[in-house]
Amino acid sequence: MDNALHTDVLIVGGGMAGGLLGLLLADQGFSVRVLDAGPAPVRPSGESAPRVSTLSEASHWLLRHAGVWERLDPERVQAYASMQVWDQDGTGEVRFNAADAGAECLGWLLENDHLTAALFEAAGERDTLAWHGDTPVDDLTRDGDGWRVTAGDRTFSADLLVGADGARSRVRDAAGIPAPARDSGHRALVATIETDQPHGGCARQVFMDSGPLALLPLFGHGGHRGDGHRCSIVWSAWPQRSDELIALDDDAFGTALSQATGEVLGAARVVSRRAVFPIEERHASRYQGRALALVGDAAHVIHPLAGQGINLGLLDAAVLAEELGRARAAGLPVAHAGILARYERRRRADNLLMQNAMRGFKLLFERPEPAVRWLRNTGLGLVNRLAPARHAFMHRALGRAGDLPRNARP
Repeated sequence: MDNALHTDVLIVGGGMAGGLLGLLLADQGFSVRVLDAGPAPVRPSGESAPRVSTLSEASHWLLRHAGVWERLDPERVQAYASMQVWDQDGTGEVRFNAADAGAECLGWLLENDHLTAALFEAAGERDTLAWHGDTPVDDLTRDGDGWRVTAGDRTFSADLLVGADGARSRVRDAAGIPAPARDSGHRALVATIETDQPHGGCARQVFMDSGPLALLPLFGHGGHRGDGHRCSIVWSAWPQRSDELIALDDDAFGTALSQATGEVLGAARVVSRRAVFPIEERHASRYQGRALALVGDAAHVIHPLAGQGINLGLLDAAVLAEELGRARAAGLPVAHAGILARYERRRRADNLLMQNAMRGFKLLFERPEPAVRWLRNTGLGLVNRLAPARHAFMHRALGRAGDLPRNARP
């Protein structure tokens, strides 16, 4: 007798993209299970966690649509109303302001753990959604028209299997979908810092020969928003440089950080543990297969210099949910091949465009030739002076509500 726990959709991976997909599908009446290898997410408290995400306007509306945004602690969410991007070794600089985009802010910063915990809490209120933590997958096999997944002493089956299990996706591997890793040549150092001058709700990024350094505004110490002296940094650099930076004591690291930013916010001090992780790029050759789909990092991994990885993953989840809803409304199977192919067409080209754009920016700012430096600084200056160019950059980089599936637009 088959004692497998069956659902319409089985999502492997309980991160932000997988969690949102589960909510959106449950709200359309699908039975859904989320299997996550890690423990149930818990909201962070006290000091800010080192891993944060930049959420676009489109992501904001998706989370509102799923009933998650209002669950976030407003004292741990930092809006930013402006951006400043400059070349450390040149005169090129561009500034973006929310007023130019006709918006109150350009985006929001919050801790990854905070958002994942809010998604998990929301999942607990959906009758047709079960979220299983501490459930690493042992085996994935085809089962007739669907899939069978073994995790410990439990077996799950589903009509559609979704891989939301990150860059080294077991679901993607089980489906035989290639996604070779491409070494970006960078490692990312993340930490929380405190600066003499307040960040003023401005996200900053400086490009150096060794890689970009982002200063992302955070809520204040202990959650006091008025403080405004805390930033999360993502310092992308060559391996040798990242090794040098991680080996410095806190005082020496603060000095190096202050020098790298030209003391744009005065002296900087590190106030958290520093962590370094490699930066790889991946792009799956397909986003779907027989009774299977990929979302988020399982489908694509881009350089973090623009902070767009999570926004692309959340849009994957929204578009896949919309397409599966389309199948349901038409009386088609949830894993209908035409529906999954449509999802791939809608998302893969856009994600590839963003990946190539980020790779191009990285390569452009690494080039040492004087002529290249002159061109890129001139280009930044032109973008800064021409309003239409600034608006185009903001729309593409930040994501407006018009990018959303129709059923999730405000």
